Amino acid sequence: MKYFLIFLAVFATFGLFSGASEPVITPLQGTFVEPILQLLHIGNSILFNLCVAYLGSFFFWVLVVQYPEAKRRKLLRDNLSQQYQQFKESVIQVLLWSSVGAHDSQLPKKLCDHVEFRTYFDANGKQRWYDALNGLDTRNDLLQDLLFEMELLASEVSYVLNNVAIQDERVHRSFKLLNENINRLKNSSVYADDPVKYVGNFLWGILARWSFIDGQQQDDFLELMIKKV
Repeated sequence: MKYFLIFLAVFATFGLFSGASEPVITPLQGTFVEPILQLLHIGNSILFNLCVAYLGSFFFWVLVVQYPEAKRRKLLRDNLSQQYQQFKESVIQVLLWSSVGAHDSQLPKKLCDHVEFRTYFDANGKQRWYDALNGLDTRNDLLQDLLFEMELLASEVSYVLNNVAIQDERVHRSFKLLNENINRLKNSSVYADDPVKYVGNFLWGILARWSFIDGQQQDDFLELMIKKV
């Protein structure tokens, strides 16, 4: 709809000049536009008035509706992007505490890169990754910290879904699926017998960009979806 309105605005602009009884305005004289306008010039006052009315409404819509909505959408998109980055850093920090204990304060941010993450946790037959999962098995408080970070991300996604009219069906479906997966991991009895296994699989898929169906992914799927908000 937005692009259709813009198309009509362009059409109305030409209609404004062709419907006017005045000659081509001085700034456009001598340009490539002048011959086009002269060919279209019919001096129709009805067309002129209709185009003026539409352009007035169009600019009012841009200033009152479109610009504030675009600014608001950008704010929510940036907040969600920051929350997602914070989610990855916080989750990696918990995994590091669970596997190696004390660590360099800059390491979580470094491991947000999926290549660095895989290199670090996939070394020696995934020994560090299994150490992290074993640590979560014995430290329920760390597992609860992971679930809390997942809940924070789900809350931010829900806020965006409730406050932005997302037209892209794929984006909307992906965000809904993310929230459903997080809620299942937190509440469903299906995962109660071995919660660490399922939470670990979920986080490995995000942090290592690994799909258990399609294999290694080059792009961060959630980042791509966030950019389309």
